[in-house]
Amino acid sequence: MFPGLPRAFPNSEWHTVEDIFRRCTPGGFVAPNSSASAAADPAAAADVWVRQEIGYYEANYTTVEDLNVCVTTFNVGCKKPVLPLTSLACLTSGSGGADGAPARPTDLIVVGMQEVDMSATAFFKQETEAATPWVAGLNAAIGADSSNSIAAPSSGGAGASPYYAFPPKQLVGLLLCVFIRRPLLSAVSEFSVATVATGALGSMGNKGAVGIHLVLHRTSICVITAHLAAGQLNVSKRNEDINTILKSMDFNAARRVEMQINASANMPVDESAFLELLPRDHDIIIVAGDLNYRLKLPYETAVRLANAGQFSELLQYDQLTSEMKNPHTPWLNFISFTPTHVPTYRFDVGTDLYDTSEKRRVPSYTDRICVWSRRKSMEYRIQLERLSALMEVRSSDHKPVQALMRLPVRVEVPAQKAQVMSSLREKVAAVGMSQASSAKFSLSTSKLNFQSQSFHHCGTQETVTVQNKGDCVAVVRVVRQREGDYSEGTWLRATPQELAILPGESQDVTIETAIDPRCMRWLAAWRPYQGRGRVGLSSVLLFCCRNGPVQAVECQCVLSPSVFGNGLDSIALLQDQPCVEAYAQKADFEEVVRQVRPHVPKELWYLAHVIAQHPREPDLFTHSTDKEVCCRIMELLDTKNAPLPVDTDVHCAAECLLAFLKNLLEPVVPYALYTTALAAGRAKGKAPLQFLRQLPTMHANVWLYVLSLLNYLLRPIHSCENQLDASFLAHIFSAVLIVRPADAQGAIPARLQQGGGVDQQVRQQLQQESDDAIALVEYFLSTPPTVLAAVE
Repeated sequence: MFPGLPRAFPNSEWHTVEDIFRRCTPGGFVAPNSSASAAADPAAAADVWVRQEIGYYEANYTTVEDLNVCVTTFNVGCKKPVLPLTSLACLTSGSGGADGAPARPTDLIVVGMQEVDMSATAFFKQETEAATPWVAGLNAAIGADSSNSIAAPSSGGAGASPYYAFPPKQLVGLLLCVFIRRPLLSAVSEFSVATVATGALGSMGNKGAVGIHLVLHRTSICVITAHLAAGQLNVSKRNEDINTILKSMDFNAARRVEMQINASANMPVDESAFLELLPRDHDIIIVAGDLNYRLKLPYETAVRLANAGQFSELLQYDQLTSEMKNPHTPWLNFISFTPTHVPTYRFDVGTDLYDTSEKRRVPSYTDRICVWSRRKSMEYRIQLERLSALMEVRSSDHKPVQALMRLPVRVEVPAQKAQVMSSLREKVAAVGMSQASSAKFSLSTSKLNFQSQSFHHCGTQETVTVQNKGDCVAVVRVVRQREGDYSEGTWLRATPQELAILPGESQDVTIETAIDPRCMRWLAAWRPYQGRGRVGLSSVLLFCCRNGPVQAVECQCVLSPSVFGNGLDSIALLQDQPCVEAYAQKADFEEVVRQVRPHVPKELWYLAHVIAQHPREPDLFTHSTDKEVCCRIMELLDTKNAPLPVDTDVHCAAECLLAFLKNLLEPVVPYALYTTALAAGRAKGKAPLQFLRQLPTMHANVWLYVLSLLNYLLRPIHSCENQLDASFLAHIFSAVLIVRPADAQGAIPARLQQGGGVDQQVRQQLQQESDDAIALVEYFLSTPPTVLAAVE
């Protein structure tokens, strides 16, 4: 499943609109279709309708209570914990105030850490041993364990507070530990974890996020610890990172895969039973982490203001503060707790002195805590009691930041619920079952025009407002109309895809463009020299309403060609023509095919040339890059037949090289040779060379050209400064050169990427495939050139 991509209709499971809702319930769980029994017994029909509607009226039968929460974020700087870790978790709040209020036990404790393990080998693992002492230290400091017992154990001493430790989750350097006061454990109905990596290729775990989904009483809470892109000026990449996290962290991915794994071969799997569950589908989101937003000040000025305690003046130059005011920010409607403490980055380790090294990094508020509420009526109930930097912690170049807050939680009141159910029954009796159960809704528009789009210029957003015009809850699901559309609407994303709107209310759906060749196989039919410089796309999104009408929104755009997201066969046909010009020209296609083609695409050469000019540059293929600069490079490659400018950023060129390889319609190793490639990597010996001979000519040339570039970077005179090694590069490039076929991927890799569990056999299979792919690439990074030269 691609994040935000609506399901196609019709499909093997959905033949009618009724099929779309046959398993839809307020909680998203499987429920039988009761239409048959309803038709036979009107009283039963009314009862079914009431039970179906009641979940949407929870605001009328719940009361709001405060949840005392302690959130701490700490970039540990790859250091081991200095025990005890008592300062990282505050077990009480509300004490010592002027009003004399008694101390309250903290109900929920969250500790998010970054840079727990940033070793090169850790980049390709989700969990390492480096997390173990941190988890053990926090459990000891808090007095927590993973026992499911609801009753609090004997404290054994004054001041001890018993907590339940949810399973911790690590993604390389990120570690999220969550604890709940044991008496509240019985009120927890759901818990799951997910991860999103945003490092190199958007998939390496050196940057990204770990999140938990928690349902407490009637309130869903999402807690995320994140580590965004570094760099003083890299605001756009930080925004891109958090946008990716909020739009792709799917907590239901694991449930869908469990269904996939456990279903019998003859039993279809209905993924609609567990639609995407993203952060903004929760009632409350907490984001705590090293967000890396900086102060736009000279070093000396920032140090002077920090030491003078002039925090409000510092915040005038804070990038995150500026972002929160931008109407187009990915942080839309988030509350950033305003720091009332010194900047927490960057200190000399073991001291309270700001960076005195030659780099003299500007002190900044990189470590932040932000909160979002889905219900604006509840936002005012979010109360910050204290926000502080833990200056006594000196083991890292960051200081931990800790927030004590009160969050609103809805708790069900049985008597009130009974009253709501009674009023719903009275409504059915008054207006009749037919009218009460018939939904009506309107859309703010029926047409959207996204203008010009391309691989490197997409992501345009438009909004459709859905308003409930009827007497019952309007449950609306957005799907793609498949028939009559060769693109099948695969260039569109919708958020949310399912809505439940109370009578008289409205809700917005965001429609966004996304050019992803993995789900747009029809692009292969678009070839150069056919006089089709641009292709018009017209797709229909259907807004289907349960027990109501279906309304359509026609979406249009004009797609420009690009070598990114294209196939090697088509790119080779371009010869010396820029992509945009070649696609606009009309020529005898058979004659074009007969002409001599370049050994490798010129665009690949231009990117490799930039990298080869900077072979000693550190952090190649891992450094965070500026998305706008990368887009400009891609546009130059599509519109000009010339080397890239001499001042082209090498890190952006490296990112574009990876993007070029990753987004080929057919990977460098064709899908048909995937298992052959793995077998060659596993066998070693002469098998890799024999495999190379099986590749189509252009694919073999690209393979050898890319591996030759990497071998050039690995020369001792270069690697002594760029710190690259064969194992590291094999991990990165195996993921883009050898891609698992889409029909084999199913939902299993998606689950692993999102941090869900999977049975051990499947995990071992996927790990073995990854190891074999890495071994094949590494073979060509350690084999003497004379051997490779012998390959015909």
